Amino acid sequence: MTAVMDFEQAERRVFERYGIAPAARTVQLADPHLRVRVLECGDGPPVLLIPGDGAVAAAWAPLVAELPGHRTIVLDRPGFGLSERFDYRGCDLRPHGVAMLRSLLDALELDAAPIIGSSGGAEWSLWLAIDAPQRVQVLVPMGTPAVCLPGFHPTAAMRVLTIPGLGGLLARMPAPSAKATGRMLAGTDARLLDHPDIVGAYHAAGRLPGYGASVAAVFQRSMRPGGIPRATSVIGDDELARIAAPTLFVWGAEEPFGDAQAAQRAAALMPDARVHVVPRAWHHPWLADVAGVGATVRDFLARTAG
Repeated sequence: MTAVMDFEQAERRVFERYGIAPAARTVQLADPHLRVRVLECGDGPPVLLIPGDGAVAAAWAPLVAELPGHRTIVLDRPGFGLSERFDYRGCDLRPHGVAMLRSLLDALELDAAPIIGSSGGAEWSLWLAIDAPQRVQVLVPMGTPAVCLPGFHPTAAMRVLTIPGLGGLLARMPAPSAKATGRMLAGTDARLLDHPDIVGAYHAAGRLPGYGASVAAVFQRSMRPGGIPRATSVIGDDELARIAAPTLFVWGAEEPFGDAQAAQRAAALMPDARVHVVPRAWHHPWLADVAGVGATVRDFLARTAG
């Protein structure tokens, strides 16, 4: 319980830093059958935000603050926050991710919604747009969408986490301090060091029961040992051509998992897609220029509102 309380306090500090007081509630999903926590704030048209693999919901706080006039709904991904835990071992991630997002929309009583996803959350939203296009109004993938596009490059640390046994062991060893957590996260996004409150939330998440095991399991179900994407996760060119939802890729100029050519290649194959590259940004592009990214997203949502 101490770990949960520490995480709640760390999460609260992040949202308070950005003048946000989201209401947390739990909804029951049909597939998979589990209860997940969502954080909601604001009024207006809904926008669903999906964090990445191992990411905390509070990392979205800076962007949420830039989306007034919207009902923002942030999923607390199972395994990485305070939603009911889910065992990803042996899970086929693509049908799982699609089923979870469809069930989440059902539980929220939304026929469809704009979806902003980061990393693995962006991957899930792209899969949903292919397999259940009627549920996705607009797509905003931020950063490399995990492993699903050609051009993905795993870091050395990620390659280690994909090794069965060793990866799980290392992931279950929490960092000794928030400063150490920040150093580890900087390999993915150096701009996180400019947001110590968000680093604090990640540090607290690392002490939640099952967090490390969930991270290792998701990476191992996404990639074969050594960081090679599993074929079942990769989106084919013919599938990209079927994504009808207006799409805005937001990409960091310093993205460590693949340069903007991966997004530009994908966008060229899609009926209605464009790419916005953020200078000095890494894997969480909104952290480098939250006002600029917020304005770009607001404009895109306004222009594509149906």
